Amino acid sequence: MDFIREVFSIPFGYLIGFFYELSDNYILSLLLMTLCVKLVLLPSSIKQQKGMVKTQRMQPKIKRIREKYAGNQQKMNEAMNELYAKEGYSSMTGGCSGLLIQFPIMMGVYFVNYKILSYVLNIKDTALEAIKAAARKLPEYEALVEAAKGSTKNAEYRIELLAIEHFEKLDLSEVPAEVVSKIDNFIDNFTLFGVDLSRTPSTDMGWDLLWLIPILTGVTSLMMGLYTWLRQKKTNPEMAKNPSMGCMSLMTPAMSIYFSFLFPASVGVYIILSSLFSFIQMLIMNKVFSPKKVLAKTMVDETINRRAREKIFKNVAETLNEDDNN
Repeated sequence: MDFIREVFSIPFGYLIGFFYELSDNYILSLLLMTLCVKLVLLPSSIKQQKGMVKTQRMQPKIKRIREKYAGNQQKMNEAMNELYAKEGYSSMTGGCSGLLIQFPIMMGVYFVNYKILSYVLNIKDTALEAIKAAARKLPEYEALVEAAKGSTKNAEYRIELLAIEHFEKLDLSEVPAEVVSKIDNFIDNFTLFGVDLSRTPSTDMGWDLLWLIPILTGVTSLMMGLYTWLRQKKTNPEMAKNPSMGCMSLMTPAMSIYFSFLFPASVGVYIILSSLFSFIQMLIMNKVFSPKKVLAKTMVDETINRRAREKIFKNVAETLNEDDNN
């Protein structure tokens, strides 16, 4: 598990650290990192958008197959597979590849927030060990160990975030002054509207301003889910009728809220930023690559390709006829 955490954490940790060196602001660093990730995934998003158009175009053919082979599931499946093969359609075209790519990104951002001193602030060796040693003397560290049923492994994984959260309580006599100053500066900027992003929202604390983070993750995820469902309803009505679509529109925001209560508030901020960027991207994509435009271009391209093939066959046939005559 530690190896998986490191694999996910290191690239995104150094990427956020790079942006933090430029901006000296963690929230802005998250924003820039999110934007960078969205740009990298843009080709996949465009492919997904075009895949939705292909799905829309196939709907009349799928409907005819279902009507023709109603009551004969085997024949229906065979006809569907033939259609998918002919159209070059697969589940990956429908957007699963995008989800698979985003999974390690989400995991990386989650894990990085527990290793901010190591990856974002790039504090190493003696200074880092001195900070950890000071954090182990805190009562809160003992509480972490107790919560982990005596295991120090889980507490050690969270110790850097614990040190940031209770930095003013630490004995920092063994830590270089420039490192202390660097962390102090980071902590001053590790807030959003006065909310300490190193803390983890909890239902046990009663109402707290920190609850705004899970609430906003739920709202932005719900906004994304509803827009996706409405777009699906327009482009693929049969799929939109599937109860699982409605469930996903509600389950995704619910899961986002749930995870926001498990991880530091900084993770919730990333979820909010990612949802907002995704929503804006979907609006732009739906405008630039609207189903009507993509469908029209696809039909034009297919007509050109068909005529080109016909011309090639005609030229070959004429050449063969000339050879026979000679």
